[in-house]
Amino acid sequence: MREYGAETIVAGLLFITATGATMISQTIITPMLATPDVVEYVTTHRGLFVLGVVLEIVNALASAGIAITLFPILWLCARVLAPAYASLRAIEASIGVIAAIGLLLLLTPSGGAIAIALHDVTFRLVLLVFSVSTLILYPALFHYRLVPAILSIWGLIGGLMLLTSTLLIVFGLVEMGSTTDTILSLPIWINEMALALWLIFRGVDLTKVKSGAEVN
Repeated sequence: MREYGAETIVAGLLFITATGATMISQTIITPMLATPDVVEYVTTHRGLFVLGVVLEIVNALASAGIAITLFPILWLCARVLAPAYASLRAIEASIGVIAAIGLLLLLTPSGGAIAIALHDVTFRLVLLVFSVSTLILYPALFHYRLVPAILSIWGLIGGLMLLTSTLLIVFGLVEMGSTTDTILSLPIWINEMALALWLIFRGVDLTKVKSGAEVN
């Protein structure tokens, strides 16, 4: 029995919003933070900088929205995993808002170093929490066959690759935005888009759940 509920459509749109917002915001913000006189550069390009910050906040709010819209579906499947996934996405969203707002310190004369350090730490935490959340979501999607297995397996592998990339960055083995980071991060972002389209146009298949496969 395939479901086409409003929840899956909204979740799909939020996946697209979150991924699109973070990709555009990083395209804007990352080069700015790499400039020698970052405070002066940001002040000169204030409008573009603020847009990047707003998009980071949009990404954070969309991430929280994904957890809210998927919660009823995951709750039907596994009543332990559902709150765990929702909690991780809520934590991710909270840290994301802190990371974005912290960037606004760059608009103050003496806040440059603090803003960059705060953003580096918080953004890495966002990636870490998000990658861990994929290790909950995609196994659940696979086990209950809510979406095609290829999407679930692809998402799980992509999440593990992103987690690897994030840990390599945390331990200083690769640079954020490097070729290695891009290669390891790209699969999960592509998968999020594919999953989003499936949720929007096909929904989720609750056949296995409704046949009595819930985990309480």
